[in-house]
Parts: sequence; C-alpha cells; structure tokens
Amino acid sequence: MPPGKPLKWIVCLAVMAAVIGSSAALFLWALDTATRQRFALPWLIYLLPLAGAAMGFYYRHHGNHLSSGNHVILGSVRKEETEVPFALAPSILVATIVTHLFGGSAGREGTAVQMGAAIAAGFGKFFAGSRETVKLLVCCGIAGGFGAVFGTPFAGAVFALEFVGNRVVSRKLIPCLLTALAADFICLAWGIHHAHYPVIHFGHSPTGWLMIAWKLMLLAAVIALVCRMFVSGDHFTVRKFREWFPHEAVRAGVGGVLVIALFLMVGTTDYLGLGTLAEHGGSLTLTGFLSPETHAPATAWLWKLVFTVATLSAGFKGGEVTPLFFIGAALGNSLAWWLDAPVDLFAGISMIALFAAATRTPVASVIMGMELLGWQIGIPLTFCTLIALKLSGTNSIYPKSEDPRGKSALSYP
Repeated sequence: MPPGKPLKWIVCLAVMAAVIGSSAALFLWALDTATRQRFALPWLIYLLPLAGAAMGFYYRHHGNHLSSGNHVILGSVRKEETEVPFALAPSILVATIVTHLFGGSAGREGTAVQMGAAIAAGFGKFFAGSRETVKLLVCCGIAGGFGAVFGTPFAGAVFALEFVGNRVVSRKLIPCLLTALAADFICLAWGIHHAHYPVIHFGHSPTGWLMIAWKLMLLAAVIALVCRMFVSGDHFTVRKFREWFPHEAVRAGVGGVLVIALFLMVGTTDYLGLGTLAEHGGSLTLTGFLSPETHAPATAWLWKLVFTVATLSAGFKGGEVTPLFFIGAALGNSLAWWLDAPVDLFAGISMIALFAAATRTPVASVIMGMELLGWQIGIPLTFCTLIALKLSGTNSIYPKSEDPRGKSALSYP
C-alpha cells in the first residue's frame, strides 16, 4: 500500500474492486447470453466474416492504439512508454462479445485483464500521486479482473504479478489479493455463477506414486510439445496474416471465412466459442473432459487448437486461456485412456499445466488448479507443471518487451 493516508487507499481499492467486479459480472452475463443466442441461431456463424471486418475497420480507424491491449498494459508497467486508456475496457468487452456471438473460438482472460487494467488506470489518474502508484493500481486491476472472471482470486493476485514480470513475493501481493477478493465477491453478489469443476481426489501411496510418476512425466512431455505447437503456430500465423492482409478489416474477414471453412470441414460446433457450455447432449465441453465417463476424440485437442489460432491471429478478441483449458483437458483425457490412468486427474492436470507453460505463469497456474479442482491435486499438478514448463522453451503467448515482431504485430489480446 502506498505510504500516507491509508484510509484513502483502502477506499480507492474498494471502489475500484466494486467497479471491476461489476464489469466482470456484466461481461460474464453478456458472454453467456451471446453463446446461448448463437446456439439458438446457428446461422450466425456465417456472419463471422462480416463481424470481423467491422471489428477490423473500427480498430483501424477509431481504436488502433487499443488493438494491442496486452502490449499497452505491459509497456505501461515495464517501460513507462504509454498509459493504459480507459477506452480499452468498453472496446475489448464489446469486441469479445461480438467474437463469441458469431462463433469465434476465443477465451476471456484477455478481456478480463484489459478491462481490469483500464479501469484501474482510470482510477490512477484521480488517486495516484506517482507513476509507481499507477503501476500498483494497474496490477491490482489485472488481479481483480482475472480473479472475478474465473472465480479464482488467489490465482488472480499472483497472475497479475507474474504477468507483468514482478516477483510474486512482494509488497504488491497484498493489495492485489485484496482487490481480487473484493472484485470476486462483487461479481458473485450480482448473481453470476462460475463454471463448476469437479473436485479431483489424489490419494496414492508411495508405491502408487512410483506407478503413476512415469505417466505424469510422459504427460508433461506431451503437454510441452503441444504448448510449443500452440505458441509457435500462433506467432507464425499472426505474422503471415499481417504480411498477407495488411488491412485489419480484410484480415479479420478472411479469418472469419477460415473459421467457417474449418467448421464445415469438421462438421460440429463443438470447437466454436468458449467450449464451456453444451449446445446439446452430445457436445464436447471443457468440464465434460474431466468426467471419467467421457472418452474424448483423439483429435479434439488439435481441432480446438487450430480453431483458436485461426480466430485470434485474424484479430478477433477474447483470450487464449479458456481454449488452452479445453485443449489441455481434451489432451489429458485422451492420454489417460491410452495410459490407463485416472481420467479426471490427467485431464485436470493437463488443463492447468498447458496454461502454465503457454503463459509462463507457473505459480498462478498451480494455485488456480487448486482453487478450481481441489487442494489434493497440488503435488502431482506441481510436478507435471514444472516438467512441462522446463520442456516447453521460453516463448509465451504474451508479448515481451523485446518481442521481435514489434508493437504492431501484437494486435490480439
């Protein structure tokens, strides 16, 4: 907490958390509504190119400085090269809802992070007396947005620090945690319900550990390979889309056509949108992969990866985390059946470990795994996550200050 007038800062964080939590509630409600509307009107998928073209046109002519939200946030916190504009919050919210309404395969953490950071930066203009205080508020905003949208406030606080490159154990952790807890409370107070994940029990004896350890190591190696595929494929496709289609509207329109082509090729809507709601009884869903009764198709993870890379690389908004959860859970489910391992355990671990490897946020990921799936998963989850992190290289889905693509290449959340 900044020195001087502690009551002022407590009030500031409380009001800021209330605004972020309410914004998260609005976002989650709108996301659920948009998804159900797409289920009711399946022809909306064929309007995805038009929606993408409109989105690209807006960002090119009215919000080009907003199109690379994560880059703006990291530049503000790390290099003090820019300020986070408040307009980032409503623009990313609307763009993400449009993406999901018309069937784009995207997530929501990018929206949560950018909304929280933009709202916090707006508070910083009125309450902060120094640049360092603004940075602290932005970190708190990220924590509040992430924690409220996923219902994981402890992971949200740690994620904010890992995301911006700060040490987890620092003076910023407490205000970030308080903001995340308060924002999550406000979000729930609006009647929002988060996705329910089953509690996974892991009670193996030392002998049982030896029997399953080699399977966990193999799982971690496969997760690392898939992580490299996702990150390198994402970066490569972003570069090629920008090279071939310099105009944002054309790029997103072509991306929409590509998603439709993939949809017609695979013949199912299971890989559109978040992947958390079931359109019908036989739909593949993220939480469904955690059930021991579900046997995921061997290519389910690959299809979701391709759909997501195509969507986000073209400039549609949302995020990567929930698709990474879907990819990881489907992958873990398939490997569990092949290795004769516990399906729920492998799907849950793979879901979180892939997220950790792709975002380079291991501590937040393990905490998130325990918040969502239960504390008993902590030891095998940490074991698998550390191996996957080591084997997956150093690249991340998030921009780095030394990113060779430069600011203009980072036009997706």
